[in-house]
Amino acid sequence: MKKRKSTRETKNMVQTALWLPRDTHEQLKKTGGERGLGEEIRRLIDVALDRADTAQTPDEMTGEFLDQVKEIVRDLSADQPLWASPDAFDAFKAAINVLLELYRPRSEAKPGAGADLRALYGGEKPEIIGRIIAHRAMHAYGRERHGKTILDKLKELKE
Repeated sequence: MKKRKSTRETKNMVQTALWLPRDTHEQLKKTGGERGLGEEIRRLIDVALDRADTAQTPDEMTGEFLDQVKEIVRDLSADQPLWASPDAFDAFKAAINVLLELYRPRSEAKPGAGADLRALYGGEKPEIIGRIIAHRAMHAYGRERHGKTILDKLKELKE
């Protein structure tokens, strides 16, 4: 039996059904505003897919490491946010240090290993390079987070 083509299907779009909890449905309608529920769902799916694409790790060990960090955060955040308690933070720091030690390279580095990193950062020590990278990451995250918020507001004004 030939599958009947939906009357709501176009070349680039396919209609689909999705069951949602009532409160989620209401929240999506409210957030979508004049754009509508469907547009808000598509926007959120696009954002999630973009994040999934950029969340790819450079290698398997890095992926495992990040998964273990997430597991540590989940364990320590079970009752309250990790950042709400100095004890939870200290436990997180200790757990990360143990994890880092497990992933420390055991063999001697090949001659020239790390030369690119030192050349890029002016021959600084690894600790200083790490601080530079951390500050740059925090700045980029803040700029992206706040920049997207501003862009969303501008888009809403246009519509």
